[in-house]
Amino acid sequence: MLLVAFCFALSTLAATCSADTQVGKCKENMCEMAGSTEICTECKDQGNVPIDGICKPQNDNAVTTAGCKKKAGDNVDASSVRCEQCDAANHFLYKGGCYSKDATPGNQMCKTVTTNGICAEAATTKNYFVVPGATKTDQSVVWCGDVEGVTLGDGKKYTGVDGCTTCEKPEQATDAPKAATCNACGGGKIVKTVDGVTSCVEEADCNNGYFVDSRNGKKCSKCASSCKTCENTETQCTSCTEATPYLKKEDDSETGTCVNQGDCPATHYIDEAAKTCTTCTSGGAKDCKTCEKNGDGAVCKECPDSDKTIFGLNKKSCVASCPANSTPKATGQDSQVCECNEGLQPNTESTECRPISNCNTEHCLECTGEGADKEVCTKCLSEYYLTPTSQCVSDCTTLKGYYGDDSGKKTCKKCNDACVECKGEGADKCTACPAGKMLQYTDADTPANGGTCMNQCSVSSTNDGCAECGAQIGGTAYCSKCKNAQQAPLDGNCAANTRTRFCTTVSNGACTQCENNYFLKDGGCYQTNRQPGKQVCTTVQGGKCTKCASGLTADNGDCSNKRCHLSCETCTAANDANACATCSTGYYKPQSAGTKCNPCSEGLAGCRQCTVSSTDAFMCLEMGDGTSDNTGGSTNKSGLSTGAIAGISVAVIVVVGGLVGFLCWWFICRGKA
Repeated sequence: MLLVAFCFALSTLAATCSADTQVGKCKENMCEMAGSTEICTECKDQGNVPIDGICKPQNDNAVTTAGCKKKAGDNVDASSVRCEQCDAANHFLYKGGCYSKDATPGNQMCKTVTTNGICAEAATTKNYFVVPGATKTDQSVVWCGDVEGVTLGDGKKYTGVDGCTTCEKPEQATDAPKAATCNACGGGKIVKTVDGVTSCVEEADCNNGYFVDSRNGKKCSKCASSCKTCENTETQCTSCTEATPYLKKEDDSETGTCVNQGDCPATHYIDEAAKTCTTCTSGGAKDCKTCEKNGDGAVCKECPDSDKTIFGLNKKSCVASCPANSTPKATGQDSQVCECNEGLQPNTESTECRPISNCNTEHCLECTGEGADKEVCTKCLSEYYLTPTSQCVSDCTTLKGYYGDDSGKKTCKKCNDACVECKGEGADKCTACPAGKMLQYTDADTPANGGTCMNQCSVSSTNDGCAECGAQIGGTAYCSKCKNAQQAPLDGNCAANTRTRFCTTVSNGACTQCENNYFLKDGGCYQTNRQPGKQVCTTVQGGKCTKCASGLTADNGDCSNKRCHLSCETCTAANDANACATCSTGYYKPQSAGTKCNPCSEGLAGCRQCTVSSTDAFMCLEMGDGTSDNTGGSTNKSGLSTGAIAGISVAVIVVVGGLVGFLCWWFICRGKA
């Protein structure tokens, strides 16, 4: 059976003749395969017609036996090259020739023939189908893979399916062509049915609401209406439609059923991001009455009204009593949760308390080379983030140009190149911009969510917009005067003083007195909780700045002469390197209580951003190339940084080298003297 199917899969239409029985007898390019037999569909010489696929002279007994006639019923003559009907018993018309149902290749096409030469039943191999409504002058059988098909005398057309090897006859055609219903395909393809129409497709193309169905032979079947995608069976959904958007899974498999939020039971939890309804147990929460999403999994929300009434460690279970080395603590909601005793922490499964790691890196939970000079922290305590140099910080804004990524292992990730500082990933999450760019918040009412860095102020070419860009903040130009005399600059952009009144007195496109909660600078009003005002001022009163961003008191609202030394972020005296309260990016205080900030490169060569630990140990947070120095930023036991040690080593080498040189000169030169 497989061999027959393979042979029919090789059937081709109108090709060059190659068999000895056809060459020189069949018209050029009028041969094709019928199963494993090459047949002729039109003879080369007039007076010859195809009988069982081979050209025979018009007066040959085989022509008479087959009943080969012209369309009107006349005998073929010296001009004939094809048969147009076959009126002999057990013979039928196929592509210009008469074929016997009892001989090869006719027996591979047709099983039963009517008395007027029409194939009434296709061969049992089903590699061909009978044509509904065919007459004795029509081709009444078609190969399953014949996409050209046949057009009957009444104009109705019937075709096979590209790549099809076995099929069933189509319904009666109306105005549009009708294709066979394919049962099997060749070349490794499978049958796909869409709205009753079959086609042959690659398994990889059976998707978008369809799946490879391996039941009773492979085919491409349609998923259930609730599934957007599925696999194995039509009801094993892998994603859902908007009507029932949540994939409800009963185990750790990737398939489930699609439900509404209300149909997600209490023993499951909704994950909005993943659009899943997952069992509490699969999310890592055991013996809960109800649970909810937390991080990458679930935690118990309610415990059952039985003996297990206490939340276990990290609320990952409900227990009758807390595990060893832990204590139940009140949650403030008439419930208790188990917490590990001091110096201990829950294990990964939150089933027991284990000693906190012996990593030397401050706030480090897991590390390689624990306690060694080359120790590298790989995971921080839950409330800390891992920096590029394997240090742990509570806030990634400690690192300028980085943000805290809470997905998976908490790490400090670099901001988009468009940002100087940011809230998260993407060019629309900037919270500070480089010189020459100004920040446009995505939502003006929630500046903490960040925005996009746009080009700095430019004078408008229309009658509206900015007239003068005279305000300079952080190397970026902002508007200082508007073309519309009724407007004034708000946070560096022209705005109407109507919906939100920010300016007490507008004069010729500029503000001369700001409202409370704003401060005046260069003809515009600014706010301290957003860019660019927060670069200038932190406290306002009566429409003026009272405390500058440098930490110094404003001079009658003016902060232009209240700048710190470049090593200080905030200070207690202007332009004084020994009066730093906090350090600028790239500097650190060797002693946290000190007032002088040193370059990070003094603590470790090549270090770009740094800080000190709670014990005043130097910590490099970012190297010059923005990556780790692969040392974990560790310090020696004495508290000296690796950079300091390197500096001392170089100094010792220089001193010793000088001494050796002097002694050589003394003994050699003095000896000659």
